[in-house]
Amino acid sequence: MRSANSKPQAFDLQSSNGERPALVGVQVNGQLDGILFGLTVRQTYRNTSPSVLEVIYSFPMPAQAVLLGFASELNGERKVGTVTAKPAAERQYEKALAEGDAPVMLEAGADGVHTANIGNLKPGDELVLEVRMAQLLRFEQGRLRLCIPSTIAPRYGNAEAAGLQPQQVPHPSLTIEYPLQVSVAIAAGLATWSIDCPTHRFTRKAQEGSEGAVSLELTQGAWLDRDVVITATPREQRQSFAVSAIDTLPGAATTVLMAALQPPPSTSREYVALKLLVDCSGSMGGDSIASARAALMGVVNALQVNDQVSLSRFGSTVEHGLIPGDCNSNHLEQLRGAVSWLEADLGGTEMASALASVFGLAMKRDSIGSDVLLVTDGEVWGAEALAKAAKDSGHRVFVIGVGSSPAETVLRTLAEATGGACEFVTPGEALEAAASRMLVRIRQQPWREARIDWGCEAVWQSTLPRSVFGGDTVIAFAGVADAGARPTIRLMATGAGGTSHELARSGAEETIAGDALPRMAAHSRLAQADPAQAESLAVSYQLLTGHTNCILVHERAAADKSDSPAVLQQVPPMMAAGWGALSTAMPRGTVHYSLDCSGLMAPVVGALRRWPERDLPPDPVPLCEALYVGDQIQSPQANVIATLNQMVGLAMSHILSTNSLSGLAAHGEGQLIHDLAREALDKAIALGCTPDEAWLILAHWISSQGADQLTTAAMQWFIKQLDASKVALVQGEMAQLLGGQDRDHWPQSREDRLRQAMGG
Repeated sequence: MRSANSKPQAFDLQSSNGERPALVGVQVNGQLDGILFGLTVRQTYRNTSPSVLEVIYSFPMPAQAVLLGFASELNGERKVGTVTAKPAAERQYEKALAEGDAPVMLEAGADGVHTANIGNLKPGDELVLEVRMAQLLRFEQGRLRLCIPSTIAPRYGNAEAAGLQPQQVPHPSLTIEYPLQVSVAIAAGLATWSIDCPTHRFTRKAQEGSEGAVSLELTQGAWLDRDVVITATPREQRQSFAVSAIDTLPGAATTVLMAALQPPPSTSREYVALKLLVDCSGSMGGDSIASARAALMGVVNALQVNDQVSLSRFGSTVEHGLIPGDCNSNHLEQLRGAVSWLEADLGGTEMASALASVFGLAMKRDSIGSDVLLVTDGEVWGAEALAKAAKDSGHRVFVIGVGSSPAETVLRTLAEATGGACEFVTPGEALEAAASRMLVRIRQQPWREARIDWGCEAVWQSTLPRSVFGGDTVIAFAGVADAGARPTIRLMATGAGGTSHELARSGAEETIAGDALPRMAAHSRLAQADPAQAESLAVSYQLLTGHTNCILVHERAAADKSDSPAVLQQVPPMMAAGWGALSTAMPRGTVHYSLDCSGLMAPVVGALRRWPERDLPPDPVPLCEALYVGDQIQSPQANVIATLNQMVGLAMSHILSTNSLSGLAAHGEGQLIHDLAREALDKAIALGCTPDEAWLILAHWISSQGADQLTTAAMQWFIKQLDASKVALVQGEMAQLLGGQDRDHWPQSREDRLRQAMGG
């Protein structure tokens, strides 16, 4: 316990090698106009150390975005970069580094990881790296969902075997924090849509100089610890449309056509044969496993009597909890029970072997073919190998990606390779709605041989997805030789009876200025090109790919050149909120899981929600750096101390999953418990409590100190079953031991701690 004369330790930002991290903040500006989402990301780096640094930072970019611009500002001097073949860019970077200049290079790595390399950042230097990109969003069952990824959560497997170099592999930190600023301009035509941000608080205001347009501004206090998600739903169903653009680069195709075609739902299948597979590895603890339960409950409620279903869960091993069976009342009741007991307790994420095992399950009736619905955060390496094996199985894999920072590139690669589809739902979004949208896709009779009739001869055209689903936009590109072409474009497919059907059509009525559309079209062609063609195409259209890098050099004056070797500093990303039950990304006041009202928790079902995020206290609960091996957290210290608030999370996860007090102490045993909390538990047991009662009383008391009324209420029903005088006696002892309302024992705000860290 802290002595009367002790002072709180100052919070200090340190990287794993002892240096202060060079990244000090990120600013994002976006523009949403129809389905076009433009994004400019500015990362600010500052060297406050006495050493010359070479800074390496790996971060995510939107999975389907195309880079349109790359620049940096060193102490106010701006340079614009170019895209060159990877070997040439690497040679230019190394040469500038050796000559004492300040090179900046951006690389696209495996599985959605991008890496910024900043050479010779001298003491006192400030560099702003600017990346400009754009993507075409797809309407998914009536809505647009845009995601601005912020961090890379720990992933299971071998990153280097997946294609990353050692310095590119991200190692998230529990203690590092980077502030985030986001502003998104919404075009006037979308201002009447239903706009929502389930992940962050935004302020909405009219955009100056553009009548009818609005601007969404992220409120202060945001961090690079969770994806920023914005959903936009139009008031009426959107129609198909097409546009054209002039391609100024020499070539046979002078005009680029882009079609966004909206097919209607096909006829419904007689039944579905569905294999449910849920990730129960360690990374899914907390928010993600709660989201998985909710999504799966949504699936259960949407199943029909003719359907077949099985349930498997996996981590280091795979367990088939419910064998394939018809969806009669008994089978569905077993399924509900199995879902409600799911826990993230199976260790690592052996996704490949789990999928192979599930593919081998025999359904009772399989005349229509069976599908896999995978619920996971996708935190694994090796997307390409995973997708190839799944494609070879002949199964369609549908994915619901959960958590505050799911591995979108990994999961999209898997789903699209097999003819399935992806839904992503972050804590705070409606999980049941996501499950319902996915079942709409799975139930549709699949269209075969989807193709586009461009209305004229196409010099080239992009590849269509393997499956076309009614309600999901199909986006395609083509190049034509006729500069004045205004053809009628039709989406065609073959139905179950072998007849050809027109699913959607549109005329290309508008010509778009600029080079953005031709460059996005060129990016869509990369998957069809061999390596040499892909490199040539990427260099010609200035595209960042696995074959090319962005490069620029800030040339220093002779007297200003760096004359000492740079110290390598790998900037760690922030730990994703909610990863592995370390914290939560659930917004305040959000119901995250629905319980059966016939259970013991019925009196408080209406009040249940995820406990609010609280910050890590500076003292007496010291912060610690963690190392990651697979999905397990290993500490460099023999005694790693958890926060008091994590004890509330452990208690709540047990209560939510079991509706029982029994086994609570065993659930918490072996977890990282603060010495003072351990002392409080021992004192409660000495006063006559069972270990389970001691855990509940302590968790309830901690929750009440944080003014978390709903979480406190969720425990109150169990507290009332105990002897009131004993509870009062024990909580009095806890107040004396842990400091009661003494706020020195409770977290500072993140703003205060960052200000203290930066010397403000």
